[in-house]
Amino acid sequence: MKITSTFSLVMLLSVNVVAITQTELVDRLQSTHPFFTQLDYDQQAVELDYMATTANQDWALTGSLDSTNTASNQTSSGNIGLAHNLTNTGADIVVGNSWSDGTATDKITLNYTQPLLKNFKGVNDQLAGDLSAIRIDINKLKRHQSIEKFILSQLFKLVDLSFAQQQLTLTTQRLELASQELKLIKDKFSQSVVDQVDVYLQEDAYQRSLQKQLQAEQALDLLKEELSVMLNMQSNSINSDYNLYELHAFDLGNLRRYLNGVSEMKILKLEQALLQRQLLSDKNNTQAQLDLKLGVSNENDNDWNVGLGLSYPIGDTKAKALLDKTQVSLSKAKEAAEERLIELTVEAGVLKKTLVHLKKLLNTYQDRIKIADSRALAEKKRYNLGNSQMSFVISAQNNVHEVNLAYAQTAVSYQKSVLEFKAVIDQLL
Repeated sequence: MKITSTFSLVMLLSVNVVAITQTELVDRLQSTHPFFTQLDYDQQAVELDYMATTANQDWALTGSLDSTNTASNQTSSGNIGLAHNLTNTGADIVVGNSWSDGTATDKITLNYTQPLLKNFKGVNDQLAGDLSAIRIDINKLKRHQSIEKFILSQLFKLVDLSFAQQQLTLTTQRLELASQELKLIKDKFSQSVVDQVDVYLQEDAYQRSLQKQLQAEQALDLLKEELSVMLNMQSNSINSDYNLYELHAFDLGNLRRYLNGVSEMKILKLEQALLQRQLLSDKNNTQAQLDLKLGVSNENDNDWNVGLGLSYPIGDTKAKALLDKTQVSLSKAKEAAEERLIELTVEAGVLKKTLVHLKKLLNTYQDRIKIADSRALAEKKRYNLGNSQMSFVISAQNNVHEVNLAYAQTAVSYQKSVLEFKAVIDQLL
C-alpha cells in the first residue's frame, strides 16, 4: 500500500476546503483572536506608564490671594508663580509675581537652582523615565514570547490535524481493502472454495477496520471543531496543509553563542540594565546636596543674588544601604542570566539531538513500508494457492496499516520537536 497525500481524502469529503499553512494560521489568529488584542492593551498600558513619568517636566502653577480687614483699613495681597523642572540638567526654575496694595508693591522674581553633585545632570530626575523606557522594551520582548508560546500551542494542533487527516486516510484505505477482501471471501465461500471460519475472520477484520475508521473520523472532527472556534471558521472547511514528512536542517554555529542573543536572554539583559540604571542614581544619591542658586528681582533696581546650598546627612546610612542592595541585586541578576543561558543551551541541545535521532528513525520507515507491502502480497498469493491461512493474510494487511500509521506518528513527534526547537532558538515566528 502506498501512502496517500495527507489531505487527499479530506479534499474529497469537503467542499470549499481551506488548506491552512503555518503562516496562514498565524495570520488568521493575529487578525481574529482576542489574545493579541489583550497584548496590545498591555503594551499601551506600559507606554502610558512612561508618559506618567514625564509629569515632573510639567509647569506647575501656584497662586494665592489674601484680604485683610483692620479697624482703620482693608488691604489685599497675592502672589502667582510658575515652577518648572529641567530634567535634562536637574535644574529648577521658578518665576513669581507678588503684590500688595497695602505697601504698593509689585514684585517679580526669577530663581534658578542647579544641582552640582546630587542629581547632577538630572540623573535622579530622569530615573523614572529611563526605567520606564527600558520596561517598554522588556514588555515588547515579553509580548513576543507570549505570542510565540501561544502560536506554538496552536501549531501543535495543526500538526495534530495533519496526523488526524493522515490517520483517516489510512484507516479508510484499510477499510476499503477489508471490504473488498470480505466480498471476495464470501464469493469463494458461496462456491465452497473456502471454509466458514475464513469468512468469520474476514468479517472480524472488516469490523475492526470500521471501528478504527470511525475513531479516526471522530478525532479529526473534534480537532476541526476546536480549530474552527479558534480561527472563526466553519469546521467542515478546515484542512491542514502542514507536511508531516518534511525534514528540516538547522545551521546555528556555536549554539551557546547563538542562544545568548534570543529574546529571553535579551529580557534578562534589559532587567540588568534596569538595575544598572538604578545603580547610577543610587551612587549619585550618596553625594552631598550641593546646589548653585541664582536669583533676580525687580524690587530694587533689578536685585540679584548668587549662592550655594549644601546638605549632607552624616553617615548617609540609607543611601549607602540602598546602593549596596542594588549592587547585590545586579550581581544576582547576572548569575541568573548565566544560569538561564545554561538551561537554554541544554534544552536546545537535547532538542537538536532529538531531531537527529528522529530523522534517522523516519528514514527507516521507507524500507519497512516496502517490506510490509511485499509481505502482504506474498501472503495473499500463498493463501490463493492454498499454502497459507486467512489469519496470516489479515495480519500482513494489518501490518501494512500499522507501519504506515507508526510512520505518521513518528513524523508528528519529529515535527513537534522541530517547532519546539524553533521556539527555543527564536525562529518560530
